Amino acid sequence: MGKNIKIVVTGENRDLEENIPSGHWDSDVSFQWVQWPVLEFKKLTVSPEVLARVIEKPYEWIIFTSPRAVRFWTETMVEAGLDFPLETQVACIGESTSEVAGGDGYTPDFYPTEPGSEKFLEEFEDLISNNTQKPTVLIPMAEGGRLKIAERLSELGCSVTVVPLYKTQARNNLSSTLPGGSLVDVSVIVFTSPSSVEAVLSSCPLPPTMKVVAIGNFTQEYLSKKGISSHLLPGSSFERIGEVL
Repeated sequence: MGKNIKIVVTGENRDLEENIPSGHWDSDVSFQWVQWPVLEFKKLTVSPEVLARVIEKPYEWIIFTSPRAVRFWTETMVEAGLDFPLETQVACIGESTSEVAGGDGYTPDFYPTEPGSEKFLEEFEDLISNNTQKPTVLIPMAEGGRLKIAERLSELGCSVTVVPLYKTQARNNLSSTLPGGSLVDVSVIVFTSPSSVEAVLSSCPLPPTMKVVAIGNFTQEYLSKKGISSHLLPGSSFERIGEVL
């Protein structure tokens, strides 16, 4: 009889359901994937002044840093009865965000060859390096989210506007929603963001025998600050989980 490895992925179902394999087999080892939504997201109100600026004096670029940012931005524009300016180019943090943007009617003009802020900046900087005048950039994102992209582009001379678009917070009574009632039989936990790390740690302790995996360098660095050793998921691809086990 083969060995079964139970893997819990922290995150919000809508973003993960199309990316997590329904099953993964490697020789006599099977992976059982379980999603554990530990966060909830509240859309914030964008001021009429900001929306008027988007339409009346279109930004040269809008940068979407997550599929959620795409969805909330689309909802904001629809609720305001506005059409997004065709002259504003669309950049996305990775291919999956680009696919969501395309599905919402945007035409993605740029996304990096690998997901993540570091690769995005490396390749986006190269894209705009020959511009005598650096572009205006709009970044709708999570309130209190990582500002690395905005800060670096500002350093390069871009005029950057960051718009708080939604709030991220831990779900209530997380311990009562634990897959199977506890983490005792969980072999691996995959953290998708620093926010998911904070939500879980504030709710329940991690068993010492459980392997911790991080999606993205930022999440891994946050785990390290919390004193937790983790493995970085290669390419942020769930299909490659076997490489860190």
